[in-house]
Amino acid sequence: MSELLGKRLRALRRLKRLTQDDLANASGISVSMLSTIERGAKYPRVDLLRKFARVLEVPPEELFVLPEVIAAR
Repeated sequence: MSELLGKRLRALRRLKRLTQDDLANASGISVSMLSTIERGAKYPRVDLLRKFARVLEVPPEELFVLPEVIAAR
């Protein structure tokens, strides 16, 4: 689950044309922590997920939307 969340987070960040540095600074975490989350090695706390959603200007549940290919399995 954390790997899928990380991929979704990375995709949304890129879609918004933000660097890891931009998102990390706006969320109050280090770039290395964000990188760890995007790789799926660590799962963020709920409050951090809310910060990501706010910075990315998406509803929090958007972080958990799975691509159709994966959802169809």
